[in-house]
Amino acid sequence: MKYKAPLLLSFLAILFLVLLTACAGEPGIQGPVGPAGPAGPQGPAGPPGDDATVRLDYVGSEKCGACHEDAYATFMLSGHPYKLSKVVNGEAPVFPYDAVTGGIPGTPEGYTWDDISYVIGGFGWKVRFIDKEGYIITGDEDATTQWNYANEFADLDAGWVPYHAGEKKPYNCGSCHTTGYSPEGHQDDLEGIIGTWEFPGIQCEECHGPGSLHSEDPYGHLMVLDRSNQLCGECHYRGEKALIDASNGFTKHHEQYEELFNSKHFALQCITCHDPHSSAVYSDQELNPNAGIRQTCETCHFEQEEYAKVAKHFYMECTDCHMPKNGKSAQGNLDIFRGDISSHLFAINPDPAAAQYTEDGAYSMPYLTVDYACKQCHNGEIATEKTQEQLGDAAWGYHDRPIPTPDPTVEPTAEPEAPETP
Repeated sequence: MKYKAPLLLSFLAILFLVLLTACAGEPGIQGPVGPAGPAGPQGPAGPPGDDATVRLDYVGSEKCGACHEDAYATFMLSGHPYKLSKVVNGEAPVFPYDAVTGGIPGTPEGYTWDDISYVIGGFGWKVRFIDKEGYIITGDEDATTQWNYANEFADLDAGWVPYHAGEKKPYNCGSCHTTGYSPEGHQDDLEGIIGTWEFPGIQCEECHGPGSLHSEDPYGHLMVLDRSNQLCGECHYRGEKALIDASNGFTKHHEQYEELFNSKHFALQCITCHDPHSSAVYSDQELNPNAGIRQTCETCHFEQEEYAKVAKHFYMECTDCHMPKNGKSAQGNLDIFRGDISSHLFAINPDPAAAQYTEDGAYSMPYLTVDYACKQCHNGEIATEKTQEQLGDAAWGYHDRPIPTPDPTVEPTAEPEAPETP
């Protein structure tokens, strides 16, 4: 009997559920979603993904030269790669035209090559030296620490000269002497050097940009090809474009952009006349026979080429008068108006009273005077000395053809009147 009661209760419960289910109506519509519960704890971090940034790295001019063989061979005979050279293992740097310049004869007095970290210049004009602390060597007040190459054009010999003697000079020229320059830090941890760089000297990538992607995919990633004057002007100028800096009777060096900016030729590009991969100072019979000149003056000025007022000058080049060396990087001789950097002003002012420089000598006028255009020859040492007035008269209308003088008109002779017959 005791087992029957639980069975009966179970049966009744099941029956109740069956009846309840049978009596249930159709389900109603779903109610609104309830509010979200609190967020659970954050899960563990996943594995790191790939770097999505693209970095351009410098690869060096030799890498460029593996494909661009001709351009590289010519470029390595130009001055750009040698603006700054590192001294390695105490050995003096060598340059392409040491046979012409004589090369670097040694170090400043009291120094050996083991004391030198870098050489500034050396391709042409002059050489300066950086010590092992990164400072430009200036010496004491009587020291001569800059080596100037001979300037035969100005009749000046090679020799040592002072450079800021007695001063402490950090090297802060990296922005125009190196490739991949950054003003932060100190190259090689030398405190006297301001900034760091990827390579010393102006290498291919300073103008064309870092080449890592191009070297890996030459057709898929093209290099920078900026042909503008402004690119050259990033280094070939000193400051205000409208002002041409000068000192001691000569225009300062790397003023080409300011000179061009102040001339009618600013409408042209620098590379219209110049091959940027070639030296404009030295020629090479095979690789650079025209000293980097792409177009000569007579390409545009063909009418002026055909006539010159002074017949003796027909053997001269246009640039002898219109691009005289009135700039100075290392040496100049004011006695004969000859420096070592060609002007890019072109226009000659024939006024014999015109001044080439401002009264304080700090800036050049935007033209050439007869002193520098003419007296570089007509100074009594090279050609017949002429006065300012004589040179000015010759310069006026120098390339203008004379207007032919018409033959005089002969008036007909009147016939004599016949005498009256008596």
